[in-house]
Amino acid sequence: MDQAYRRDIDGLRAVAVAAIVIHHAFPGLLPGGFVGVDVFFVISGFLITRLIAQARDAGTFSWGGFYLRRARRIIPAYLLVVLVTAALAVVIEMPRLLAMTGAATATSGLFAANMLFTQTAGYFAPGAQQNPLLHLWSLGVEEQFYLVWPALIGLLSWKPLRGMRATLALVLLLASLVLAQILVGRGATTWAFFGLPTRVWEFLAGGVLALGLVKPPGDRTTANLAGIIGGLMIAGSLALLNEASAFPGLSAVPVCLGTALLIWSGLGAGPGLAVLRLAPVVGLGRVSYALYLWHWPLLVLAADIGQQPLTTLQRLGLLALSLALAVVTWRLIEQPFRRGPVDRPWRRLGVRLLPLLVPIAAGAVLFVSHGLPQRLSPAARALADLEETDVNPARKACFEKARTAKPEDCRFGAAPGLQGDDVLVWGDSHADALTPGVVAWATPRGWSVREAARGGCPPLVGVNVRTMYRFKLECAAAADQAMALIASDPKLKLVVLMSRWPLYRDAPPFYDVNSPRVTMEVMGQPGKRQRVSTALKATLDAIARLRPDVRVLVVGPFPELTLGAPECLAQQKQLGGPPGVCASVAADLPLSRALPAEDALRAAVQDRPNVAVVFPSETLCRNDRCLAMMDGEPIYFDDDHLSASGARRLAPTWLETGWSRLEKPDPARLDGP
Repeated sequence: MDQAYRRDIDGLRAVAVAAIVIHHAFPGLLPGGFVGVDVFFVISGFLITRLIAQARDAGTFSWGGFYLRRARRIIPAYLLVVLVTAALAVVIEMPRLLAMTGAATATSGLFAANMLFTQTAGYFAPGAQQNPLLHLWSLGVEEQFYLVWPALIGLLSWKPLRGMRATLALVLLLASLVLAQILVGRGATTWAFFGLPTRVWEFLAGGVLALGLVKPPGDRTTANLAGIIGGLMIAGSLALLNEASAFPGLSAVPVCLGTALLIWSGLGAGPGLAVLRLAPVVGLGRVSYALYLWHWPLLVLAADIGQQPLTTLQRLGLLALSLALAVVTWRLIEQPFRRGPVDRPWRRLGVRLLPLLVPIAAGAVLFVSHGLPQRLSPAARALADLEETDVNPARKACFEKARTAKPEDCRFGAAPGLQGDDVLVWGDSHADALTPGVVAWATPRGWSVREAARGGCPPLVGVNVRTMYRFKLECAAAADQAMALIASDPKLKLVVLMSRWPLYRDAPPFYDVNSPRVTMEVMGQPGKRQRVSTALKATLDAIARLRPDVRVLVVGPFPELTLGAPECLAQQKQLGGPPGVCASVAADLPLSRALPAEDALRAAVQDRPNVAVVFPSETLCRNDRCLAMMDGEPIYFDDDHLSASGARRLAPTWLETGWSRLEKPDPARLDGP
């Protein structure tokens, strides 16, 4: 097996990068385009293994020389794009997002961005998708592979093992694949997606070919057939996989096997698929690394500036700009820096690695400073701070410190020393956000209000809620405390149940910037999911048994927007953009997330006495738009929580509507106006 240049592998790189870029720009057009990264991994595994194995066998392998070549190949363009992206982010992004970008900038200098993103809800999670350096996770995995694999190849190249080298590599491949599938099966898809141990098998899918596990095709017909089958397998993955697929693991096998077949088809006498050797395809493959680096930051930062979905023309323009930057970067940065002497490789490697301290330091500053809020104008900073200032005044004492809160911290409108409250607001952070509006409605009636809110915990009995890390929240204890309040307070007239109902359905679409993934399970039956409607029926039954005289008002979900109005306004103020882009969003995504949850609530409250339901979406989403502002003022403090001022403005009307139905129940109207 020689080291001759293979045009078809550059062509295969072109397929990989084109799939990724098209998927990021037009996800509906190529839903499985993210598997282009897997194609890159297989190619990299083949080329690196071939290089190391041949050098080991010839006795010419140099650790310093190997890593020097890697550094010259990877670092110059990488460093350029990271620093340019960070600089643009300082100008464009608001503090919250800039702090996230800072964290990615710092970890990218260590080639550990993949480890950072294991702390998100996954590759398709909104928080990750807003990070202009998200795509560097794959470079982190690849560089970590380069740290481990040369040593393993050296061990496998030991004379007693050399004859079994390819077989032992295949065993490692299978072990990594099994681990990936186990994690995916257990719901730990984030760790499986970003982790090196669960991706090693993809590199080894190419590595075992380089180690000669399979003989090259003996004739052109066999080679062409393998290439066609491999191409079809990749095409099938591009078309059939999507963000909801259980990936990686077994679902990644077709694309990796297809890539391996295409590589194999070009071994020996086989020329590989002719289309992969065409000049334009090969040319795209040669600039694929730079194109991969540039396209994602441009798409993300442009969307952040516009605060609206990019148009088709804008996306095409950004892709053209990405390609132009890739060509320039390849010619002026990649090619010149790849050349140079190889004597004293460790000293030269140190010089190459030293510039990585710049993104590490710069990213740390952005992260530790919480996004450099002092760079904003006073007006922009005041708007960005609304997430901290226009919230329930009792949020910190009653909600953020719910476990240690004093009873008086969570009571409103009650004179000191008086026992009991007229209204109980029970739920999660959305209930906490609603409370100022409930207080504004109850105060003219002379009623007092108590809040019982716990983060991530719906107002439901008999359920456990687990986060994406499988950690169980203390929701059962919170529900017991709320039910104890209902049972023990003779003054209680009304229970308001409010939560982020779509969250507990754990159903797509997932798009907003604060959309964690949780699983709601039947208590005592781990792994058995509980439906919102079923759990709400059980909760209403429990309340009725304890206090048949108490009335219950269920408040439906707040529409979850595709922007946060305060942050959007701050950005427009800072950049001189039109504030009108922050006033509303297209209703399709918010309603596609809200309406199924509303149906679940209707099913639970139907034909129940002393129970009514109101739906904020009927006020906030009309004429294909959902409001983020009213009369020039934000009504949310982020993308899905009502601000205190928004709650005071909107909630009294919802509460009055619901209470009027409870005073004069009309079964025909219990499911909404």
